[in-house]
Amino acid sequence: MSLKLGTTLADLRKRNGLSQEALAEKMGVSRQAVSKWERGESTPDTDTLIELSNLYNVSLDVLVGNKTEDETSPPPKEKKTKTEPIEKGAPIYPGLSAKLLKFPFPLVAVAFYILSGVTLHLWHPMWLVFLLIPAYYHFAIGMRAKTKKGLLFAIPVFEAALILFLILGFLLNLWSVAWILFVVAIIYYWSVAFYVKK
Repeated sequence: MSLKLGTTLADLRKRNGLSQEALAEKMGVSRQAVSKWERGESTPDTDTLIELSNLYNVSLDVLVGNKTEDETSPPPKEKKTKTEPIEKGAPIYPGLSAKLLKFPFPLVAVAFYILSGVTLHLWHPMWLVFLLIPAYYHFAIGMRAKTKKGLLFAIPVFEAALILFLILGFLLNLWSVAWILFVVAIIYYWSVAFYVKK
C-alpha cells in the first residue's frame, strides 16, 4: 500500500476530530487495523474505502490521493427552493451494517428450521422463522442511517406485526383481534415519518 494513502487517512481522521479508537469503533474494525492503514502496512478493502469516503465526505479520488479536494469540489450551486434531503453525511453505524450483511442469517434460519423439524417435529409453527429473514435485512440495511431519527426506520415493525399476527392466529385462533397489529405498524411508520420531517 502507498504511504500516501496512509497519510491521507491519518490527516482526514485528525481533521474530523476522531481518535484511532473512535474511528475503529465506527468502522467496526480494530484500532490496530486503523493504525496499520495509516502506517502504510495494509490497505482497507474496497467497501471500507467507500465507507471512509462517505464518513469523511470526500470522493474516492481524494481518499486515494489521485486528486485534491479543490480539484473535486463541484461548482457552487444556486439556492434551491426545495428542501434538502433529511439525511446527509456518513452512516452512524457503517461497521455494524456491514457485519450484519455479511452474516449468513438465511442459512442459520434454514438450519434452525430443519433442526427443530427433525428433532422436535415442529415443521408447522417453525416455518415462521423464515419471516425473520426480511426483518433481519430490514434492520441491517437500516443501520446505514445517517441520523438518529433515520434509525427509527431500521426497526422492523411491520415484519414483527406480521409474525405476531400469524402466531396469534395459528396458535391461539385470535385472527379477529390480531389484525390490530397492522394498524399499530401503520401508525408507527406514519408517526416516525412525521417526526423525521420535523
